[in-house]
Amino acid sequence: MLRAPVAAAPQLAAVQSRLRLTRARLAIAAGTAAVLASVARFHGPNHVLDPVYTDHLQHEYSAWAFLHIGLRIFDTPKDDWGYIPAAHVHLLWEQLPSIYPPGLIAFFLPFGVASNERWLADAHVHMLSVMALGVGALFASLQLFRSLRLVYEPALGTILAALGAVLFLTAGLNGFIDPLAAGLALAGIWWAERGRPGWGLLALMAGLSLQYRLWYLWPVVLALVVERRRELRPWQLATAAVVAAASCVTFGLSVPFVAKFHHIPDITPNPLVLTHGVTAERGAALVAGLVVLAIVLVREGVVRAGCVALALVLVFGVDQWEVWYPVLFVPLLALVRTRAAQIAVALAFLEATIYLGGFPDVLRDVHLYAHAVR
Repeated sequence: MLRAPVAAAPQLAAVQSRLRLTRARLAIAAGTAAVLASVARFHGPNHVLDPVYTDHLQHEYSAWAFLHIGLRIFDTPKDDWGYIPAAHVHLLWEQLPSIYPPGLIAFFLPFGVASNERWLADAHVHMLSVMALGVGALFASLQLFRSLRLVYEPALGTILAALGAVLFLTAGLNGFIDPLAAGLALAGIWWAERGRPGWGLLALMAGLSLQYRLWYLWPVVLALVVERRRELRPWQLATAAVVAAASCVTFGLSVPFVAKFHHIPDITPNPLVLTHGVTAERGAALVAGLVVLAIVLVREGVVRAGCVALALVLVFGVDQWEVWYPVLFVPLLALVRTRAAQIAVALAFLEATIYLGGFPDVLRDVHLYAHAVR
């Protein structure tokens, strides 16, 4: 009589696991369907939630330009690209080259070809790209929930995951690649810590190949390669090395233009950048950042502290800050494991999000969404 429950326990656990997996798949399918149906009803020609500003059009054109002028797109301002036989020209920040890694060009290349070869109407290409970015934001949101629920206290993890999901979905549905890049980084951290270092490395490199501002995660990548090298397959290491080399080449080509951000109209200045002097406000913020760094160093070790240090370099060293940049710092929340470090990083993240960019106006976005899909 006592053996029946013991024998049944593994079977019950297997059933519960299958039920959870089924629910997760249903949630993903329902969310994907909702994103696709919503974007299809967003107003053209951009098909984004907020028509004020978006990024996917310029990336589509940059990818198409790459086919004609190659690496010049990374070291030559768009104004100087010369004649490019394009059916649809979408320019933004013409004083800059493409200041993104090559993975972004690869992602948008099918859309650029489809638009400029006139396989599809330009507005339809915009719609499809926002659909892809919206699904990427959904993936990032679900990965964030999965990453935080196991390492944070339930209440804090749920709150942070919900706030992160708002950032992801708002940016993704407005045509930004950042949520997908952050989601890939989160997936990479998740897989690396759960016995799949090869796939974790590839996911991390995919994320870093989409946005330079995720490069604060390089300490995690390097530690993964050094500490888990015996578990990595040769083709995984080779693929990661090729992606890293290509990204470093394009970074070297475009980085000289980063110092010219403050000369460009419509670039939002970073109020915390230290290159314009240290004020009381900047000094207080720097001290707070160093306190967070010290806590992470003591509680989490050198690798995670290195990521926080590089993130602080971005916050205090780059003379530009746009409201969607907090999306790229969300993976920091999933890196830390101890309670003190989690609280410190979470408070710093929330404070920077509110002070530097302003959290998305959820009520306004809900109104825009309701108006767009009705």
